[in-house]
Amino acid sequence: MKQIFLLSMMCLASFTFAQKKEYDQKIIGCYKGSEQNQQVDGISKYWVSCRLDKGKSVLLFVAIDKDGKVTQATENGNWWTNSGKYYELHNYDNVTDIYNYQILENGDVEFKSIELMGKEDNTYEFTDFKIAEN
Repeated sequence: MKQIFLLSMMCLASFTFAQKKEYDQKIIGCYKGSEQNQQVDGISKYWVSCRLDKGKSVLLFVAIDKDGKVTQATENGNWWTNSGKYYELHNYDNVTDIYNYQILENGDVEFKSIELMGKEDNTYEFTDFKIAEN
């Protein structure tokens, strides 16, 4: 009985977490963005996000607090799309953030959170502005 239960749980987990990873070609490239006071009051964030082929990603952050203290960070990870949703896996904590996304006519991308840091959260919205390649 214990073996049947374990097998059932493993099958359920594989169905739950197995999803086809697609890579929306329209959002590959480098983008810039910023936000103020959305995730943390008194913090302004600026970033450059590069979504590369085959789902690799690099994110460069600069955060400035209300006292002018500057924090810089670089995050590596993976990204993919599936069923109109954008998934962003951060290597540093192995947590996947999930967003609804919409590509605008000019190539910019609007994001609205569904799940952040492993918890349901639909309060975070931002736009990535396409960086023109020369």
